[in-house]
Amino acid sequence: MNNSLKTRMKEEHYNLLSIDLFSGPGGLCTGFKWAGILPLIAVEWTDTTVETYSVTHNAEVFELEKYYHNNKTNKKYLDGFLVESTQTLLIHGDINLVSSSMIKMLLLKRYGIDSDSETIDVVSGGAPCESFSMAGTRTEGDDRDDLFSNILRISRTLNTKMILFENVKGLFSKPRNNIKGAIFTDICNEFENKKVTPTYRLVSRKQEDILLKACDYGVPQLRERLFLVAIRSDLDSVEYSYPEKEYGPNRDHPFVTVGDAILDLDQVEMGKESTNYTPLKEYKNENQKKFLSIVRGDYNDNDMHTSAPKHLIENKLYSKTSISSHRGPGHIERKQKLLALIPERESMKSTYKKLEEEGKLEKYRNLFPKTIYGSRNRRLLDDAPSFTVTSHCLDEILHPFLNRAITPREAARLQSFPDWYQFAGPYVVFHSSKVQDKYEQIGDAIPPLLAFAIAKQIRKALKDHK
Repeated sequence: MNNSLKTRMKEEHYNLLSIDLFSGPGGLCTGFKWAGILPLIAVEWTDTTVETYSVTHNAEVFELEKYYHNNKTNKKYLDGFLVESTQTLLIHGDINLVSSSMIKMLLLKRYGIDSDSETIDVVSGGAPCESFSMAGTRTEGDDRDDLFSNILRISRTLNTKMILFENVKGLFSKPRNNIKGAIFTDICNEFENKKVTPTYRLVSRKQEDILLKACDYGVPQLRERLFLVAIRSDLDSVEYSYPEKEYGPNRDHPFVTVGDAILDLDQVEMGKESTNYTPLKEYKNENQKKFLSIVRGDYNDNDMHTSAPKHLIENKLYSKTSISSHRGPGHIERKQKLLALIPERESMKSTYKKLEEEGKLEKYRNLFPKTIYGSRNRRLLDDAPSFTVTSHCLDEILHPFLNRAITPREAARLQSFPDWYQFAGPYVVFHSSKVQDKYEQIGDAIPPLLAFAIAKQIRKALKDHK
């Protein structure tokens, strides 16, 4: 490790190093950083998501397309990145084209890490979940099913100590060869494949251990995600424990609610935007106080450092009195009238049913879509965690009181993203577009506070193996 990197780690409270694959906009990266784990290399292929990650985390972007120019490798382009640095390198492109030798070369020349004698502490990744999701097509033989193998390939190349694999709950039941759940079993077996070195052992493959609910860890959202943790087999003394559930009934803290998370923000109307933030003078409870101090970058102790990155402050992209991406979405007239019909604590589906029971539906039927989906146009409850924030959250989640969908910043708050996060790209695009809008980026991400809970346990497990 070069001296510059050692100095940065000491000054910025980093203890461990990671590789961040399928990085998305950086939700996992943020939680890892809060826990003192610094990502040196990240890989992501979506343009706007890469911009979000690079701007927010001050990462230098390496364009694979420029390197593989006209089917020839551009060595001069690569050489520009093989110089000493402490800056995270974000590789923009298809992970299948990121060779193991390239990763090793970048670690050696850029960061002074010889992977034959030094190891990266953890490789993390959540391969695209669309083919596993219950909401997706779940087609057998989808090419994306095997993208996870890149995580193992790179981990084994680097002899990394630990691996973190994240995905959706639907992975448990995705079939292969008409056998329900076979893909999950195959993935677990491949992690523990004794024929490939180094070998790894999974901490657990039991659903009750590895399926984590975000609200149990301070995220104001009922989101569930699967996390497989693997440890290199020769590290006999390294033991990982999944994080204890701290929030909820009969625990240390009640759940963080929607009200705790978003009602301090300016209550902007439809089509209006606010760029100003006024800190609360009083908090309604301790949950709100802690949550807001985290997302505003004010919570720092021995376990957690959430300060806004210096480059964002210096470039005037964030201040203690500013907010970004807080614009109420515009709605067509028919949608406006529909939203005005939906009372507090209700949804489009419950409103439709009530109008039908009262014999009033015919008067308003033209405002409703032909198919009434239960997940669409649901009002948040201000005194409970949010339902899952997905990439379709613009169509699914309504403000608790205002007649509009949530803003990107409100969605980010429900995901526990800090307010200093700079979401690139347009507010809204057609969902099948290759460009990811702000809502889709936010909805696809791992909640940083959930990532932090997991990363804190990784730090604890590896404390004697630096």
